[in-house]
Amino acid sequence: MKRHALLVVPMTACFMIAVFATASSAADNPTASPGSPVVQGAASQSSEPSAELTGRFHRGPSLEAMMKKLGTTDEQKLKIRALYIGFADRTRKTRMELQSLKDEKKTMLLSGKIDQQKLAQIDDQIVKLVPDLVKEKLKLRRDRLALLTPEQIGRVADWMAEKAFRAKVRRMHR
Repeated sequence: MKRHALLVVPMTACFMIAVFATASSAADNPTASPGSPVVQGAASQSSEPSAELTGRFHRGPSLEAMMKKLGTTDEQKLKIRALYIGFADRTRKTRMELQSLKDEKKTMLLSGKIDQQKLAQIDDQIVKLVPDLVKEKLKLRRDRLALLTPEQIGRVADWMAEKAFRAKVRRMHR
């Protein structure tokens, strides 16, 4: 029985961490949404990749680098920053609740005393909170795109097409 418990706990912990990381990824980085058209885009062509990449797990150029490549005006930059500040203010409570739920699950898993009913309750709470965060993130993306000029939107579209092409080529080489 003890050997079975030693195998189940690490496997359950790994599974729960993977599930929770996927569920809470929307709340981890509110200022840079990797799926957004402005943040996603062309591959870094700068000779200074460290200036364009931020964070250990960042998947593309930073928002600052993208705004520079788009040629945003100072007024656009101020408005975009204001959008992010508003997003952070509106989602602060939700993000904090998600973080506390994540901490609660982690504590339970690390203690080795897993209460399946409590885990189910935490999961239900997470499922209720994530859609609110996703709605706000999508609104942020729409508002951000509304600030761009038609020429800038064309550049974003070109970058998205390049990214889709690269993904297709990668899939073909697998």
